Amino acid sequence: MLIANCQLFFIFALKITLNNKKMNRIITTIAVAFATLTAVNAQEFKVGAKAGLNLSTLSIPTYSYVERDRNFLNTESVDTKLKAGFHFGGFVEYGFNEKLWVEAGVDYSFQGTKIKSVEYKRTNLTSGQIKTGKTEPDVSINTQQLNVPLWVKYDIAGFRPKVGVNLGFLTKAEYKGKDENGNSETVSLDPDKTFDFGLGVGAEYNLPFGLFFDATFNLGLSKTSLKSKYEKNGNVTLDFPGMEFKNRVIQIGVGYKF
Repeated sequence: MLIANCQLFFIFALKITLNNKKMNRIITTIAVAFATLTAVNAQEFKVGAKAGLNLSTLSIPTYSYVERDRNFLNTESVDTKLKAGFHFGGFVEYGFNEKLWVEAGVDYSFQGTKIKSVEYKRTNLTSGQIKTGKTEPDVSINTQQLNVPLWVKYDIAGFRPKVGVNLGFLTKAEYKGKDENGNSETVSLDPDKTFDFGLGVGAEYNLPFGLFFDATFNLGLSKTSLKSKYEKNGNVTLDFPGMEFKNRVIQIGVGYKF
């Protein structure tokens, strides 16, 4: 307001001292444009932080592997279900005008999946005997990712639908389940392909004092993967096959913009 008042005073003073109408119009136009640009620049950049709930799963294609200490070829098809986790991060927001906004952020996310069932085909490589079946193991694959979401948003009275892309980097993974004796175990896994590219859709609702709520869905398009891992401890053997997967992540969060 102070800047705008000073500019109006400046225009008024110039009009008194200059009689050229064309020059007055040029000076007035420049001053008004400068006042508008100043006001917009004071509001177009915002920074913020947010956190919330993840509901994630992994799309895992059918895979095959040979058991290392047994002469069997396994082919498995995995059905997954949602796993709860959380995320937190920060972002920068830029408004081209009152309607069109873009956002770039950094988000650390605890993702993964629960295993609903596994259909398997087990072939004895010596005798050729084939066994098929279905199991429902109490197993989850937990992953952690550093994500860089990029959004384009359109404002409708505080409600902002948004579309964008997600650039993710797999940083950590683990297998959590039960060993052959029924004991709980957690085994660290080694990431192989770590880059995750996905498309995102979502929406957010902004309150006047900076608080906002959002919900998004990220559809992973590129395959990330885990290396195979073999461990034997006495009579307990872990033979984890290497696998590829794509992320499917729903995020529900709350945040604040400064």
